[in-house]
Amino acid sequence: MGDSITQQDYASSPLDDNAAPSGKEGSGYNSLEIASIASASAIVSVLIALVILFLFARKLHPRSKITATTTKREVTMFIDTGVAITFDNVVRATRNFNASNLIGNGGFGATYKAVISQDQDVVVAIKRLSIGRFQGVQQFHAEIKTLGRLKHPNLVTLVGYHASETEMFLVYNYLPGGNLEKFIRERSTRAADWRVLHRIALDVARALAYLHDQCVPRVLHRDVKPSNILLDDDHNAYLSDFGLARLLGASETHATTGVAGTFGYVAPEYAMTCRVSDKADVYSYGVVLLELLSDKKVLDPSFVSYGNGFNIVQWGDMLLRQGRAKEFFTAGLWDVGPHDDLVEVLHLAVICTLDSLSTRPTMKQVVLRLKQLQPQLRHLV
Repeated sequence: MGDSITQQDYASSPLDDNAAPSGKEGSGYNSLEIASIASASAIVSVLIALVILFLFARKLHPRSKITATTTKREVTMFIDTGVAITFDNVVRATRNFNASNLIGNGGFGATYKAVISQDQDVVVAIKRLSIGRFQGVQQFHAEIKTLGRLKHPNLVTLVGYHASETEMFLVYNYLPGGNLEKFIRERSTRAADWRVLHRIALDVARALAYLHDQCVPRVLHRDVKPSNILLDDDHNAYLSDFGLARLLGASETHATTGVAGTFGYVAPEYAMTCRVSDKADVYSYGVVLLELLSDKKVLDPSFVSYGNGFNIVQWGDMLLRQGRAKEFFTAGLWDVGPHDDLVEVLHLAVICTLDSLSTRPTMKQVVLRLKQLQPQLRHLV
């Protein structure tokens, strides 16, 4: 009664050592602590085991770091040249890509002559690609290996390549005759020879026909021009830079996001819509053929009198329509070549450059027609 404490109240008093602790402060809390400590210990043990395993693996495979480093300087070869072509001897042979070794410069990069000296001297051409214009390294590897499998007598042989984040170059066989641009520029120093001109025209046509019709998937060049046509000492022609436009990021054969090519050689539909097909290469080939026959440039200074923007395509078409084909050909060619055949090849070049894609021939048809017009000794004087 009153302020007295009953036995029941006392029994539940927190001062009683035998009283059961509450659930918040008793054995349940201690169990949670024990479980947490056990879990943490297990995790730490696993981490220690993983670190030990990693260190052991590195000791077991000490070359892994070296391999990663050397891969960045690796030169992948498609052709056995008889000598080892390495990153270091390419840099050494070009004198660190010195201008004194420069033999060409184009939209994809600069080309250098390199003499690789070991037991024997092997001469190759190194095309140093412009970093930043091409796909990522992995995509580049995939595309260039496809190009390395392309083989044709009139394609420049892709010997090998190097690709890393900081350097990309292609290794080609070296051709001593220079390019067609140089040949045309220096034509006045040589007598006109219809057989040589016809051979060059047919060689290039065969290379393009192979890319369009015999490669799966087909390969569109997209930058056919005289500087991309190389010659040997016998004036056999070889198409270079084939397939490189694919490395710019467009792997489709018909639709692209930008125009690859050179002004004057790019087909009108390609320039306007950025859509490319094999007929765009046919157009470019036609322009090259017109230059080969006439020694005129695409926008030759002699065309100024015809108005601004008048080009070799319009000039050839105009002379052919007016029956003045004789005026089109380079000096001396009309005198040594069969007239009917010359006019027929001029006509072939003009139809290659028509605006209508369906009217342009295929490269396979161009090859067939040029073979029918093969120069014979009896035609020549």
